Formats: sequence, C-alpha cells, structure tokens
Amino acid sequence: MRILLTAFIWLTTLCSAQAQTKAQILQNIKDAYAFAQDRIAKDGKGENQRKCVDITLHDEGGYAGQKLTDVIHIYYYEDHTSAEDGALQVNNKPYFIMREFSYEGHNLRQEFLFEMNKSDELRDDPLIYAYSRQVREGNVEEKRYYWDDEKLVQCDLNTPGLLVEDEDMKEAATRYYNVFENIFWDISGRFY
Repeated sequence: MRILLTAFIWLTTLCSAQAQTKAQILQNIKDAYAFAQDRIAKDGKGENQRKCVDITLHDEGGYAGQKLTDVIHIYYYEDHTSAEDGALQVNNKPYFIMREFSYEGHNLRQEFLFEMNKSDELRDDPLIYAYSRQVREGNVEEKRYYWDDEKLVQCDLNTPGLLVEDEDMKEAATRYYNVFENIFWDISGRFY
C-alpha cells in the first residue's frame, strides 16, 4: 500500500510540474495573438503573398439610408504536414478570423485566433482566443475568452453581469472555420 501511495504522489508531482500554469498559458496565447497581428499587418505587402479571404455577407444601403455591413476576414497559412503514408500534405488553414458588423449604430467586432500547427502532424487547429466588442446605443460590451486544450482558462468581461458565452463563441469560430474549408475544399490540399 505504501508503495502505491508513494508512486501516486510521485506521478501527481511529475504531472503538476509538467503542466503549464495559467499565467504561462495566457502569456502563450497573448504571444500567439501578437504574432498573428504582425503577420496580418504584413499580409499582401512587399514580397508577402496575400493570404486572406474576405467574405461579404451584407453590404447594402439598408433601410432609411442606414448602411448594413457584415464582412468576415479569414487569414490563413499553409500547413505542411505528413500524411499517414509519409507523403507531405500542404493545406490552407485559417489562423485568424475577424467579423465586422455594422447597422444603425450597432457595431460588432469579433476575433477568433487558432493555434497554428507546428507539430508536423495532420491535426485540426484548436481555438485558443476569442474577442467580442459590441456597441449598441452607446453601451460597450467587451468579452475575451482564452482556451487551452479546448477548455476555458479565463474569461474577461468589461461589465459585471454579462453572460459568459464561450460556447457561443466556439460555435461561431467553428462555423467560420468550416466556411473556409468548404470554399477551398478542392484547392486547399496538395500532396507531394
């Protein structure tokens, strides 16, 4: 019994030592966000090829002269991974998605950051950060969500009493990610 207890304590200590602290996870996500913003700033400039898909859902005059705008910007990268048979597979995959909506004084901006694949293995890129800023009738609501291993690590709300809508944000991110995959299904993957 004593040997089992000692082994259990040793394994627990080893696992907790390897696990990242919450502060480290948040810093890694903030670093990934800064890297994505830098990459977006360079997108299509100089020798950098433009790797962004702009999807206009609405761009109309609206009613009574109020303009309705709803645009999604999907920034993507080439993911070089090895397939099960060892062949190199190159896929275009989103790493940052931004939605901008505006109508009659209601403005919404959403951002979704996905972890870029650095493992050389074929895998889906998990959502690691989401941001929502909504302005309606002068009221501003801001929400930030941080995930690690698909689990919510932290949620920052600018106003007490706001609902934590991390599942809604995950669903929206998945929807936009899938839009990209469906649009580019035929041309996004290449085998070498």
